[in-house]
Amino acid sequence: MAARQHILEFGVEPVYTFANFIEGDSNRLALRAVTTLEGGAATTLTLTGGEGCGKTHLLRAAVHHRLERCGPGSAWLLDPAVLERALAGGGEGELSRFVASCAGGTLVALDDLEALQQGAPAWQEGVLYLFNRLRENGGHLLIASRVSPHHLEWLRPDLRSRLLWGPVLVIAPPDDAELEAILTKLAADRQVRLGPELLKFLCMRLPRRIPAHAAALDRLDRAGLERQRPLTVPLAKEVLGL
Repeated sequence: MAARQHILEFGVEPVYTFANFIEGDSNRLALRAVTTLEGGAATTLTLTGGEGCGKTHLLRAAVHHRLERCGPGSAWLLDPAVLERALAGGGEGELSRFVASCAGGTLVALDDLEALQQGAPAWQEGVLYLFNRLRENGGHLLIASRVSPHHLEWLRPDLRSRLLWGPVLVIAPPDDAELEAILTKLAADRQVRLGPELLKFLCMRLPRRIPAHAAALDRLDRAGLERQRPLTVPLAKEVLGL
């Protein structure tokens, strides 16, 4: 039996940009709306869709683009982890200071709107304050949510109405051609070579979610290195249980 190699834990830290976003029929309208957000009159833009459809990529790309163009403090990305760390004390004064620092920018991207339901009631107050400040300053609030704010009954009515002042766009699940393009890009980022047969097999058998494709590719790459075997359909069946 061949000795297994030990793989160093470097990991892959993806950089989310507009350049490496895979455009397709399912997301073309959302991509165009995000890239032209700065010139739009509406303060808010909400992207909705299931897990792994590209919402987070677009939010991070928008923040990355604004920071590169306008410098530090011009854009902020807020997600549940950031909010938890920043507001660990839970005090309203702490929330006010944190939100005021974000409101000084021209773009705030709020990922996973549903996370507000699990947070303190003051979190919604903070987002409402952000909206008002950004509107006054000509800035924008970019939001990702699994469903439209219209269907989130726990949202404060005043916050819901303001979020719905702007467009709400649905990103559909990627089609077969988009999935192949995404998996090819993920493999290229990891310097992994996928043959056409394996690429087709993975796209057919894996869940139709981008995070599932990324996780499966990491497992398969690791197994190939450890076992010193090429990446093939039989190896994928063995390692991924497909």
